[in-house]
Amino acid sequence: MNSTECVVHKELGFDNELYLQLQKDAILERLSHFPQGTLYLEIGGHFLTDPHAQRVLPGFEVSVKPEIIKALGIPFEIIFCANAQDIAKNRMLSNRNGTYVETVVALIREYQATFHVPIAVAINLVEKITPQITTFRSQLAYQNIPTYLRYVINGYPEPSLVVSEQGYGKDEYIPTESQLVLVIGPASNSGKLSTCLGQIYHDITQGKDSGYAKLELFPIWNYPLKHPVNLAYEAATADIGDYNLVDPLHFQAHHVEAINYNRDVEAFPIISKLLGKMVAATNYLHTYKSPTDMGINRAGFAITDSNIVAQASYEEILRRIDWFDQQVQEGRGKEKWVKRCKELAQEAQKYLANPSI
Repeated sequence: MNSTECVVHKELGFDNELYLQLQKDAILERLSHFPQGTLYLEIGGHFLTDPHAQRVLPGFEVSVKPEIIKALGIPFEIIFCANAQDIAKNRMLSNRNGTYVETVVALIREYQATFHVPIAVAINLVEKITPQITTFRSQLAYQNIPTYLRYVINGYPEPSLVVSEQGYGKDEYIPTESQLVLVIGPASNSGKLSTCLGQIYHDITQGKDSGYAKLELFPIWNYPLKHPVNLAYEAATADIGDYNLVDPLHFQAHHVEAINYNRDVEAFPIISKLLGKMVAATNYLHTYKSPTDMGINRAGFAITDSNIVAQASYEEILRRIDWFDQQVQEGRGKEKWVKRCKELAQEAQKYLANPSI
């Protein structure tokens, strides 16, 4: 099997219906804090289907995430983010069988077929209009999909430069009508977060009081750092070097241990400064004291048997070792990915032997 396939579980440790209900309620609750604006909800990880989650959370339905959004019962729109540099290079994506442009176009079609809602495309990190960008925009225009340019900001992340007419102000504003906008991308470095913040900046000039939140399943923030379900996430991202840690800002603010990952923890101080310079003092965004606060993830509360999930997650780490080893043999992978997964497998074994650690 490969990383896009699902497994058959003999025992279940995750309540999918409970997860759908809890996650739906959490999104609606967060949405209620922005009655005078738009909630830009960044979607992290796999969304239309999540085979990794199905393999490590026995009972998780692979396509439940779109069902959660549909269950909200409210209008919404989608901003799909693409990286201008990746469009120019048209690089191959490791998680897709196709070039970057082919993948973006195919994914947009999948989202159109799944949701039947308005979709706009934000082209991020534009330095100059290349022939590849022009062709890409024409291709989408032929399908009646609008595109908007967002530029590289000189001096980023200095707030006085970013939150200015020469920063976010230079970007083309993406008009939306719904209170909820999903912000999605095909891979890392798509510019999803920047798109959300830039939209908030422009919304303020339109008299709106908008907000931001993130919907991402892993890591499971309310489960231990060394629980195999979180170790399996590290194994899945060994090729890009992500790692989990106790969110230090969350502990400092709330005296509660929460698990997050390195990139969000590193980015939060920058996000906090930018939002502090943009939004009104009464905006709910000021209650975010940590990257964990930004998130809306209820998956951990739907785990019904931690031991079953731990065993399934350990087996997933073993599969990752095999998959990365195969990539090494094919000349597409690195030995350090395999080594990292083997280390994670050893940590998972220790946890299985003594879940109290």
